[in-house]
Amino acid sequence: MIKSHIKPNKPIKLSLLIVLFIAIAAALNSAQVWAHNHFTVKTVGNSRAGNADIILIPGLMSNGEVWQSTLDAIKDKHRVHVVSVTGFADNQKPTHFSMTTLQNELIDFIAERSRQSEGSGAVTNKSILIGHSLGGFLAMSIALEKPELVSKVVSVDGLPYFGPIFTGTNQTTPASLSNQAERILLMHKSMTQTQLAEQTKRGIYIHATQAMHQKHIIDMAERSDPVTVGKAMHYLMSNDLRPSLAKIKADLLILGASGGFNDNSRKQGVEQLYKGQVANLPNAVVKMNTTSRHFIMYDDPKWLNNQITAFIKDKS
Repeated sequence: MIKSHIKPNKPIKLSLLIVLFIAIAAALNSAQVWAHNHFTVKTVGNSRAGNADIILIPGLMSNGEVWQSTLDAIKDKHRVHVVSVTGFADNQKPTHFSMTTLQNELIDFIAERSRQSEGSGAVTNKSILIGHSLGGFLAMSIALEKPELVSKVVSVDGLPYFGPIFTGTNQTTPASLSNQAERILLMHKSMTQTQLAEQTKRGIYIHATQAMHQKHIIDMAERSDPVTVGKAMHYLMSNDLRPSLAKIKADLLILGASGGFNDNSRKQGVEQLYKGQVANLPNAVVKMNTTSRHFIMYDDPKWLNNQITAFIKDKS
């Protein structure tokens, strides 16, 4: 039995209690984890009056860990919510996964954070959404559907429509890729996690440059649910934000990567493909990193975080 060193009749000083409560509160607020059906969220950082909350959304077969360098760059001035999607890099097999449900749950989460910020007396209660690949698509889609919740969007190598990545032309439409989308979904429904990792390994050169980052990406794929991945890919190939993108009110920054190509003509072609998707959008900016591959946060974190911090600093 552990004996107390505090005498029963000797009260603890009030100042000591206050210190203990402050320490406990700080520990709880430093990293809160919120669980939802289709995703979990780790909340860290400081919520300063006038500074928007930031939502970090990973891409296909990735979890929130990929955002660590960006989180370190922004958490001192913003409250940051790092999303991890169920079925991506977590060995979970979500029930009845759908991208539509995922988006709706994210909207509910962002709306709740917005109400909390409003209640705290913050100057602005709109959020900044930063997404990689699939996460960038989701960020733009949410900004279109709920403009009152979003002030800025950063899409890291993610486009309003992913189809042209496969064809090399912005003339591509969901209708023209419907057969391919169905085949991809069917293939993933019969795939094992090991096969998913092997498939990722075959194309790893487009994802990252360094061997340690390539290995991490392959490991995340092996911990992902193939059916969830197939449903997500099918959705991205079947849904095109371009026709409605002109209605987006949030400022948009697309950070593209063309480092997977060796010749300048192909790099220029990728840049034109990206810029073509937002050509009629005055509040959209496209910036290309010509040396980085798809995971810019691994290949060139300094460049990525400099672009993000400069963008969110302007009237955020």
